[in-house]
Amino acid sequence: MSDLLSLIGNTPLVEIKALSPNPGVTILAKLEMSNPGGSVKDRVALAMIERAEKFEGLGPGKTVIEATSGNTGIGLAMVCALKKYPIKLIMPASASEERKMIMRAYGAEIVLTPGHLSTDGAIEEAYRLARDFPEKYVLMDQFNNPASIEAHYHTTGPEIWEQTGGSVTHVAACLGTTGTIMGITRRMRELNPEVRCIGIEPYAGHKIQGLKNMQESYPPGIYSKKALDRIIHVRDDDAWAMCRELARKEGIFVGMSSGAAMAGVQQLAREMQEGVLVTILPDGGERYLSTPLYSIPELDGIKIYDLQKRKKAVLQCSGKKPGIFTPGPRTNFFQDPDFWRRAVFLDVLCRRLAQKGHDPNPVAAVADFDDRTLECMREKGVSREDFSRETLDSIRDLAGRIKLNRNFNFLPAAGSLDTGIEMCNKLLSRGLAYEKLRCVYFDVGRDRDYGLLAGIDPEKIISGKTVDLEDYVKDSPRDFTLLKRASLKDLKEENVLKTKWGNVRPSWYLQMAAVAAENAGHLDLVMAGEAHLFPHLDNLLSIWKGSTSLRPQCWSLALPVHHQEKGEPLPGIQEMAREMGGFHPLRMWLMSVSYHRPLMFSPKNLEMWVKNWKRLQELMGKLKICARGTRPDKETGSEVEKQCRELGPALSGCLDDDLALYKFWPQLFEFCRKMQKLLDENLMDVRDAGSCLHHLQGLDSILKIIDWQALPLAENEYPVQISELLQARARAKEAKDFVAADELRDRALSSGFRLVDTRDGTRVYPAGSKENTEEK
Repeated sequence: MSDLLSLIGNTPLVEIKALSPNPGVTILAKLEMSNPGGSVKDRVALAMIERAEKFEGLGPGKTVIEATSGNTGIGLAMVCALKKYPIKLIMPASASEERKMIMRAYGAEIVLTPGHLSTDGAIEEAYRLARDFPEKYVLMDQFNNPASIEAHYHTTGPEIWEQTGGSVTHVAACLGTTGTIMGITRRMRELNPEVRCIGIEPYAGHKIQGLKNMQESYPPGIYSKKALDRIIHVRDDDAWAMCRELARKEGIFVGMSSGAAMAGVQQLAREMQEGVLVTILPDGGERYLSTPLYSIPELDGIKIYDLQKRKKAVLQCSGKKPGIFTPGPRTNFFQDPDFWRRAVFLDVLCRRLAQKGHDPNPVAAVADFDDRTLECMREKGVSREDFSRETLDSIRDLAGRIKLNRNFNFLPAAGSLDTGIEMCNKLLSRGLAYEKLRCVYFDVGRDRDYGLLAGIDPEKIISGKTVDLEDYVKDSPRDFTLLKRASLKDLKEENVLKTKWGNVRPSWYLQMAAVAAENAGHLDLVMAGEAHLFPHLDNLLSIWKGSTSLRPQCWSLALPVHHQEKGEPLPGIQEMAREMGGFHPLRMWLMSVSYHRPLMFSPKNLEMWVKNWKRLQELMGKLKICARGTRPDKETGSEVEKQCRELGPALSGCLDDDLALYKFWPQLFEFCRKMQKLLDENLMDVRDAGSCLHHLQGLDSILKIIDWQALPLAENEYPVQISELLQARARAKEAKDFVAADELRDRALSSGFRLVDTRDGTRVYPAGSKENTEEK
């Protein structure tokens, strides 16, 4: 070859065999990663440069400029390197790091635009530069450039026809710039109008690099939907899974859009009777190694619905001690069921992470320098410090009762105020905040990603939505408070921070942000309540981005508890526990439905879950007694053991799928029903009972719903004198001497043991525990 550019095109066509879903359909994939620049865009890059040289004055002294998400930019950078043209590429920050590295290696200058704007943001910037500096730049404009179509009309289309000997019946290609499918379609219409041409398009909100959803993006000017015979939509997860399947089963290592192409082709092949289906695999997988595409984290990861991605994403822990953060309960209503529901789900998540070998660090920040705290403090006539300390003690005591892990940290914001002041200084020094009338505000206009978590355009925020328009004089109604000027009442009580800006108090946002920055370490997950969605979470993100290295990997919301009777106030969590007979059934109820759905509070709902819990507790009591007894082997062990072994994976699968415990409860209750039946029919032996207890104990190490202290004691767990007392009492009852039987029961109680008569006989409990069995 005379030069590298002559190697562009003539890429191989290989048959897909292992992943072909229909033996009557031949699937052929065109491997565009064999181009010298590594992708299908090498064809377009060369065609655009040659057209610009011929018609648009590209020559010495001119710089090539283009908006790209990666492959076109790499192709252009390679061609420009050979032709000695300087090149500036505008691309979204979300593009893979490998693509950026390759472009820079070819000598390209890169300008990054906000990732959430995708390629559209890069296009807007490229057009602006080309308009403002026409004497300097020659814009390639692949989205409107006829060379994008001509490249494939003259090369890819004819190659497919020749390589298949004219037997091709269907051609499918992804919709990105759309030049590939447009050019191939034009050529196929000439060669054989019967060949069906299909575009493969991602759904809205997709994260497949290089592709477009035409409804949410600027449709390329070269694109005509009417030219195609059909559009097939593919999901992100299917595209990424297909990338891994192609590598494992076909030995073809490809990128995201190639996975999307193959996923669409599989769908099409299933519908066909017969034919030869050709698809384009645009690039190789080496350009995506910095993304999760090939890490296969779902094999050992926990998926959580992420507000940033608008889909479930694997929680990739940054280290052995993943940081979990949540806003804590309000000091004026620390029994808020909304918070404790969130805390219980986080506790289960942390226990599952610990099971996977991590040492999670869950932090709940309690705002104890806010208006609510000061109002309660004044009502009680105590100092803020004393009120905060008493409230934290009550919160931690409640956390123990509801069985949160001891490492679940409830931290007062007042203890992190030095960090908060330091964060304000950094924000001010970086021009992200400003001081006005002894208040410090965050300038929302300086954060181009503001509103990302809530999916809100900051330009369309209603004035006053982010708080306090009447109380504060801000440069913009959208800005939010970091430090606010103290009132005379605050000053009189000395509930102020003395700073260079004056006597101030920290906003809720700064209090939360400071606690996390000082105590959470790596922020792997932030879970908040529905009320925090906007502006609270976006404000926290702005503070962390501007003043720290914290970049939460995943953001999630837990929906609230609602009273079924609208307008009725919700009781506190302790009152609910009293109504349900304890914190164990309450904990179970709090996890009864998905945290993505509201939890409805009603006496009927509570009663149903108390019954569910009592059935489990009753089974545990019977299993415990059976496991310590002498029932003979009934040869049921293999089936019981099989059902026991299915419980653990079932729970793990539900937890790893977005904490979907609501999918696990029916399986657990069915297991309980079957084991109860075996016990009632005297078909459960010692070995089976022990196996059941062992597996249920494993489940409870995560769920924490069994009240072990309230289970009856086995015979070897109480002293001989109680056994003798039981025998004497049985003789008294048989003789119908109920006065003596009652006296013996009282003697047992004075010895620290409580006797309860049930349908299955007399059970022994530690004095002070509550049985959960039905008395005779």
